[in-house]
Amino acid sequence: METPSLYHRALSEVTKTEKYQKKYDYLYNVALACLWSMAFNNIILALTIIPYTCEIPDAPKNVNREDWKEMWVPKNQLGGNMTIFSNCLIYDENNNITDCQRYRYDNTWYKSTIPSENNWVCEKEYYVINILSHNKISETVGSLIFGWFGDAYGRRLTYMISLLLLVIGRTISIIFSHSVVIFSIGCLIAAFPATSALQCTSSISMEISSPKRRSSIAKLRFIASSVGLCLMPLLYWWIREWKLFMITTTVTQLPYLLWSWKMIESPQWLWINQRNKECENILEQIAKDNRTALSSQTKQLISASHEEHTEKQFGFLLLFSNKELALVTILQLFIWVSVTLSYTVSFLSSGESSQTNPFLDFAFQSLAEIPGHFSGAWLADNIGRRYTCVVSFGVSSVAWVIIGFKDFVMWPDVEWIWIFVQVLNRYSITISYYIINLLNMEIYPTAMRQSGMALGNLISGIAAAIAPYVLLLGHKHGSFWSSAILSLFSIIGLMSGLGLPETVARRRHPI
Repeated sequence: METPSLYHRALSEVTKTEKYQKKYDYLYNVALACLWSMAFNNIILALTIIPYTCEIPDAPKNVNREDWKEMWVPKNQLGGNMTIFSNCLIYDENNNITDCQRYRYDNTWYKSTIPSENNWVCEKEYYVINILSHNKISETVGSLIFGWFGDAYGRRLTYMISLLLLVIGRTISIIFSHSVVIFSIGCLIAAFPATSALQCTSSISMEISSPKRRSSIAKLRFIASSVGLCLMPLLYWWIREWKLFMITTTVTQLPYLLWSWKMIESPQWLWINQRNKECENILEQIAKDNRTALSSQTKQLISASHEEHTEKQFGFLLLFSNKELALVTILQLFIWVSVTLSYTVSFLSSGESSQTNPFLDFAFQSLAEIPGHFSGAWLADNIGRRYTCVVSFGVSSVAWVIIGFKDFVMWPDVEWIWIFVQVLNRYSITISYYIINLLNMEIYPTAMRQSGMALGNLISGIAAAIAPYVLLLGHKHGSFWSSAILSLFSIIGLMSGLGLPETVARRRHPI
């Protein structure tokens, strides 16, 4: 009997009711995914740069406020004949232009954020951008290391270390927020495990579940994470103060960390690594909850098995071993860059609105990801992967063009248009993300699929590290320029999608 079929035979014996698996999913792939998404992403809202202006002396009662402001604050040319007051410069007593020393923040929605508390604005705005960029680099490096670590040392240990680093990193950042260096180190520590904790819990769930349940596990985790992103801004809206907000969202990880020793190791990982007795013990634990049992014959076969169960590994270079494979790999990498730039800028900027409620904007855009995921699945099956990719990037390119003209249209009654376009854009980007992940799994042969995903994640991480600087370009020179770049990359993603083969009819058959 071949060893892979032996493990699956044992699994089928203990998963007839799957009561244990459902309980596991509710605890980890729903509750933890929701709470973790808030703890991991809370730094995005805490680093929001809220509207600010130079602090100037109060205007005398007999002087118009606008005229008084013109006496103290120089104007910047925005485009054409349009000018706006500078947020960073002021006239001194000798009528010379100098940098602001004090700032006045708009506390309509946020009582405090980290930049407003430490005056990380104007030239110091680079502190925020660098932190966000370095976080993405840390996530990219960490995902590669923890991906290997999870395969080498187990899902359970990787999960425990990931949660520990997240809690330690956030604690350092909260305590030492006055020091940009120590604060940044805390952010890097928290970002380093990336999504390893959720990937480990999902992997264990898939490895202890029957094939019919596995397709729903990723969707379950995705929906729970999106719900967490929707709840996070509403919690900040209620608390309004960044430090209490970060403490509240981070402390939710402590119960999972303190009780992590009770989480099971993946029995399939134990089996592959020839730890047969431990594998048998975990399967019997699952069987007890499911009110089933391992047969005595299966137990004997597991105990007697001494064969190696490892799989052959391939590297990145094999993805370029022939012209056809190299072409689809390059086109997919273009799509990874395009969709990651759009998503990261959209995500980072979703809490910055100054004319509407930024928390509701963030929540609505996060909520758009849920139907985006299901729409992507439906469109992929009905009009094909390629055309879904093309349509989603086409919508995003148009949306970025519309968003780019926001600075030039000051009509207060059209604000709902910007909200609608931003939500539509996030919905479309989510579809693009779904499609590139699906194409990655279906285009590559089984032996190369993991390498293809790893290379895509690596390039995606590099693009995510660049995205904050695209956002900064919009802050400094107007949203037109950042939107133009993102629209251009969306068109590149569209053209790349046209060049890929259609996989809807062959479902994971190698090219």
